[in-house]
Amino acid sequence: MRMRSAPRRTGMPTEPTVRGPALIVGDNPLADAWQHWFGARGHRTRRVAGAERLDETLDAIWQTEFTPHLILTTPHDEEAVWTTTDPSTLGRRFPDGIEAVYRVAQRWMQSAIDRGVMDHCSLIANVRGGGRLGFDAIGDIAPEDSRPLGLSQWSAETGGVAGLTKAMLIESWMRGFRQTPMLIVDAPVRATPASIVRGAAAEWAVPSHDEEVAVDGDRRWTTRAVYRPIAPETGDWSVGNNITRGGTWLVAGGGRGITAHVTLQLARRHGLRLHLLGMAPPPSIDDETRRWAAEDLIGLRRETYRRVQSDGGNAVKHWRQFEKAIEIDRTLTLCRQSGIEADYHSVQIEDAAAVRKLVDQIRDDGGCIRGVIQGAGSGQDARFDRKRPSKVRQCLSAKIHGTASLAAATMNDPLDWFVGFGSISGRFGANGHTDYSAANDMMAKMISRLHDERRQTGGRTARCTTFHWHAWGDIGMATKPEAKLALDMIGMDFMPAAEGTEHFLNELEFGGEDREVLITDRRYIRKFYPAEAIAAGWRPGDPDGPMIGTLRSGVGADHNRIAVNLRPAAETFLSQHTVGGRPTLPIAIAIEMMLESAVANRRLAGQDDRATAIIDVVATAALKFADDCEVTVNVLTDNESADQTAVRLVADLRRSDGRIVQRDREHFRGRVCCDPVTTVPDVLNWRVDDVDWTGVVYAGPDAPVHHGESLRCLRGYTIVDAGRTLRGVVIAPSPMEIGGDDRPIGGWQTSPAVVDAVLYAAGTLVHMQTGRASLPVRIGQMDLGRLPDCGEPLRVEVTMSDDVSATDDQVTLSATLVGQNGDAIVRLSNYVVGLLRIAS
Repeated sequence: MRMRSAPRRTGMPTEPTVRGPALIVGDNPLADAWQHWFGARGHRTRRVAGAERLDETLDAIWQTEFTPHLILTTPHDEEAVWTTTDPSTLGRRFPDGIEAVYRVAQRWMQSAIDRGVMDHCSLIANVRGGGRLGFDAIGDIAPEDSRPLGLSQWSAETGGVAGLTKAMLIESWMRGFRQTPMLIVDAPVRATPASIVRGAAAEWAVPSHDEEVAVDGDRRWTTRAVYRPIAPETGDWSVGNNITRGGTWLVAGGGRGITAHVTLQLARRHGLRLHLLGMAPPPSIDDETRRWAAEDLIGLRRETYRRVQSDGGNAVKHWRQFEKAIEIDRTLTLCRQSGIEADYHSVQIEDAAAVRKLVDQIRDDGGCIRGVIQGAGSGQDARFDRKRPSKVRQCLSAKIHGTASLAAATMNDPLDWFVGFGSISGRFGANGHTDYSAANDMMAKMISRLHDERRQTGGRTARCTTFHWHAWGDIGMATKPEAKLALDMIGMDFMPAAEGTEHFLNELEFGGEDREVLITDRRYIRKFYPAEAIAAGWRPGDPDGPMIGTLRSGVGADHNRIAVNLRPAAETFLSQHTVGGRPTLPIAIAIEMMLESAVANRRLAGQDDRATAIIDVVATAALKFADDCEVTVNVLTDNESADQTAVRLVADLRRSDGRIVQRDREHFRGRVCCDPVTTVPDVLNWRVDDVDWTGVVYAGPDAPVHHGESLRCLRGYTIVDAGRTLRGVVIAPSPMEIGGDDRPIGGWQTSPAVVDAVLYAAGTLVHMQTGRASLPVRIGQMDLGRLPDCGEPLRVEVTMSDDVSATDDQVTLSATLVGQNGDAIVRLSNYVVGLLRIAS
């Protein structure tokens, strides 16, 4: 994990739209600065700090007026900097700095939803990670901010507030509220409260997909994940880490699941002596039950249910505890069979005194502790407002208090490693896991601090790392039916246990330089860090375009015919774009394919140009897909001049039995221009905030023309100029939302979803005038400006060139789309649509 400099785009607004009073949580100079900022703009603020009579205080505030803006500043409280290895300071801070923040956020979000104002709310979580969000690595932060952080300069509570906010954002999206800013804002140590507020306000004013940022006035940094695999087979084994052979390791949560699995592999390799810590009582499983569980666990569960129910007991609760005992017993059995010395200890991991007493006994019996793995955890899926305080406390305590207990008990031991087992829910957030996300991210920050605390307070330096694990497929919490179903529904690809184990062993034996290690797949990286890949643009060796792939140069290569294979079920832009109920290639995608093909051919000829316009675009025939069979589309190019390329998109027309009726039937054609970029002035003399928008209601699957969720980028509109002009707001998505998991996220010539939204806006205007649906026929000219930023609100204006009536067959329009700073995105002239015969 790194931070990278990411300056704001020139001309972007710096003042957000404030829609009422703010609730500021915290007692510190930054909270004071926020109060001054709101007051200077004529807006009231209310303050809360601490857990005492919290619900009563919130009731009183919101009875008078609701506060749509929530500002969290608690990591900047003086009491927020506490020592990881002193559980007593954590215990005193926990109610006010962690539980109270969770409760305020929980009640605020649900109150906003209940009042119907969530789309007009905002959440700014001000964390205190020294401008690095708690990561030790600093990336390209300015030299004056690159010095090592002192222990008094940042707070582990950064992780708790950040993890909570990330999970809140995802849950907000899942509940249909996609316009509510929820930002995590850090700042370098040298930043003043006023400069932090100024930078945070500018961040709030410009919606983006950068949720975790650091600011200092006009300076800005964003989070990035750097791909850095460890490959010991190609490295120097002599520089591997020294894991003390035969050393004693404490493993919290090590009796079962993922933690048990990987710990056994590590112990086998290095002859470790294991002490497994867990909340469950020591197992007492006889040989017959052990055999039955190994051969037929489902049958054993069925018989256990029958027996407990016949005795009048709670079968579900009994089996839950019995299954834990079986799993712990299985782990101990595997240890014995592998020649590993292992003991299981029942202890409340969050009880620092009990853990210290146990560790003292272990140390007296077997010597100093050489390694700690904090794999304890407790989590349960539940919507944010349905999270019960007792369950939240249990979840937070297992990770947070458990980490403090283990850190304190082993502070004077010569540790090789202190490892935390987190989750991608802590790094990215997860729906239904607000408490679990907060707990995991805060644990990561505590372990990061532990590295410096051990070094600065005289303890032996240990490698201290947290793994943000992807969901494992063979073992662990994600294998439980309810969790697996939820993850399957979002398309989660599970990580095989063998691969996860390899990552773990490689890191412990050859890594350890990073405080946080993210183990996840390409899909998650693309989903949560899209801006970085987009900004990189095309580089030699990259695919020639997300739609056309890579063109290979060489003798006999026909670059005038570029084949693209499409499958309706696999392509978002087909499955979510239907005409008459059949997947149909959107003209926006056809244009992107033609642009990429023209540019790729020019690149092969040594001309590294970007397309600046496409002219004379004609939709000759709709390209519809009858079933899920793969269809090959060919793009034919012909360089007419130094700066123009004629392009045709064709496909073979086939019968239902596969026989070809017509080869290379033309569907779209146009001419691509690569002239120098012409700046389109911002001619739209209106602001998004000045308009009372009508929400867009998209037609359902049975409509003549249907757009799915990924294509619904037009969010609001208004009609002016006696019905001849539509003004609207378009939210730019990540290219992944329409390009899918397999296409590159960078290298696009346009944003097809945004172009489609402009055309949809035109169709909306035409429908309001004629009552009929329409489809594109031709585009006289489409000028291309810059690509929009992910999440950027764009302004579109569409004007009808002709008076129309219900009997007309075609309508001509023009359209302009500009960015939040007025930069040109797309401009259409002489855009002609054909009216469908069937009224929509």
